[in-house]
Amino acid sequence: MSQRRLQIMPTLVAAYRDWGRLLTAMRAIILSAFLILLAISVAEEFVPKGLSEQQLSGEALGLVKDAVWAFLLAPVVIAVHRFVILDEITPAYALPVGAPGFRVFFGWLFALKVFVGLPIDLLGMLQTLNWSPRASTLVFAVALIAAVAVSLRLTILLPALAVEAPGATPSHALADTKGQALRILSLFLLALLPWVAVDIGSVLLLGPSAQITGTPLAMIFLVMGGVLQMIMLSITAVITSYAFMSLAAQIRRAAEPQAPA
Repeated sequence: MSQRRLQIMPTLVAAYRDWGRLLTAMRAIILSAFLILLAISVAEEFVPKGLSEQQLSGEALGLVKDAVWAFLLAPVVIAVHRFVILDEITPAYALPVGAPGFRVFFGWLFALKVFVGLPIDLLGMLQTLNWSPRASTLVFAVALIAAVAVSLRLTILLPALAVEAPGATPSHALADTKGQALRILSLFLLALLPWVAVDIGSVLLLGPSAQITGTPLAMIFLVMGGVLQMIMLSITAVITSYAFMSLAAQIRRAAEPQAPA
């Protein structure tokens, strides 16, 4: 059987259509995502600059932030995946800490969040060790390409875990996305670039005063940042769900009963 191919433009149109439905059908979940992201951004403002700028303490704080981010937003991402794939509406935000499926999903969401950020951490470590700019840039570029490539190949694992597909394993995800990494990347770029442009535009519009903690412009900037993060998180989850529905042949086949010998 030939491998499935991800159709970029039809998938993008369908994903944005379902994203519009999501905003209407699950307002409580979307509002929860916004409040969580806003709270995380506000909490960051209270971290002493000296503590966050130190190598070891900064990395430790980064891990704590990633863990909190993944733990609190896992229910939101699961709800989006189940809405798109199963047409299931989650009426309210809840943390099912005791559910094994939730713990596995949180673990993978946290692991992928940390993995994507490893090239930045590596660059900081190389600069601390006084590597030359050329060598540091080269190692960073290689690490970044590797991290992005592996993350794209594992894209469909999270929605598979969210809908509790029996074939939700990294090996099946890697098999299903073989040769599709560039298509998945193109889909994410087309979907998210407009919102990245809005984010950059808001920074330029508000100016340097928005970086001064406690000012009205800083509060406006935090709220706008929370809205944009919520938008990009939900769109990313919707697109990931569509990638799963388009490519998850091995995962689905693992769920099918085996024919008798």
